[in-house]
Amino acid sequence: MKNFIFGYGSLICPQSRAITAPTLQDAIAEPVVIRHIERTWSARARFTKKQSRSKTSNDSNKPPSTSNDRHHIRGWTPMGVRFRRGAKCNGVLIFVDEEELARFDVREGGYARQRIDLADIHRHVDSEILINKSMSLWPTNSAEVDDEAGSAQSSLFSDSEQLELEHVRCSECRQVFEKASEKRGQTCSTSNKCDSSREREEMAVWVYVQSKNLPAERSFPIPQSYVDIIIRGCLSISHDFARRFLETTFGWSNGGPLKQNYHETCNEQSMEGATQTDFVNSKEPSSIEKHHTWVNDRHDPLYVRADSEYSSEKGHEIDALIKEHHPDALQRRVLSM
Repeated sequence: MKNFIFGYGSLICPQSRAITAPTLQDAIAEPVVIRHIERTWSARARFTKKQSRSKTSNDSNKPPSTSNDRHHIRGWTPMGVRFRRGAKCNGVLIFVDEEELARFDVREGGYARQRIDLADIHRHVDSEILINKSMSLWPTNSAEVDDEAGSAQSSLFSDSEQLELEHVRCSECRQVFEKASEKRGQTCSTSNKCDSSREREEMAVWVYVQSKNLPAERSFPIPQSYVDIIIRGCLSISHDFARRFLETTFGWSNGGPLKQNYHETCNEQSMEGATQTDFVNSKEPSSIEKHHTWVNDRHDPLYVRADSEYSSEKGHEIDALIKEHHPDALQRRVLSM
């Protein structure tokens, strides 16, 4: 069986990916959009005994920070995802063999590998191209439109499917997109569900979901050095891809758009055949204690794979991009915690 991983955080960045998984250094990562998955700042990474709570940059010659404003920091908040009906999340699709998949299972401690329904996988296409062709900026299923617009959407859907495959560089990923398109074209009633046994034998696309949804807080802040790495990866694809990343990422501050049931997780281990009740429901933002959860640590990174040189050079550009989508959260970002 062919296995693929959906990377939605630092795996988007080629430089970071080469460190995390050296065997994938030359692997092609295809930009994709996944439906019914929502990206949030919601995982936990605790510093080990070997790591100082005052994390330093990737410069091994730099002495550890002795700043007293970090004594309370016990770790940091990496990226997480959750299943939510109607959500969307962009990232990259990476083909891996069984050995690499096993290594990822070990590396991704605190995360559980879950299967994504192929019908929810779409190749990313830049907004400018979609607008020029009068197509929707985000993937939609024909079943989600009303009868009056059904015929127009149907023809649009076919054109979009063809457009998605025009520039696919990874031959294995192309097979995923073709199978996804084929599955979306099937009509499966509740009493006569589509047979996915052959699909299960042929290929599987996996996503690593954190075991608990825990919003960022003062002892586990969001490090800007980590954000920079992800944005670097997004920008290596396109500015549009980076904007879509920011548009579909939530939880930048505890005063942000976190849901009342933020700590709930999906009970299903697979996206396939999931029903409405299997997903986290969308509710109005709750009233959560407001405190700083995002630290600008570019001068002294908390993130172990930070690239201080890149952050220094591109920091202003990245901040300007973030400001377009999360101005309030950016204003709350602090230089120390």
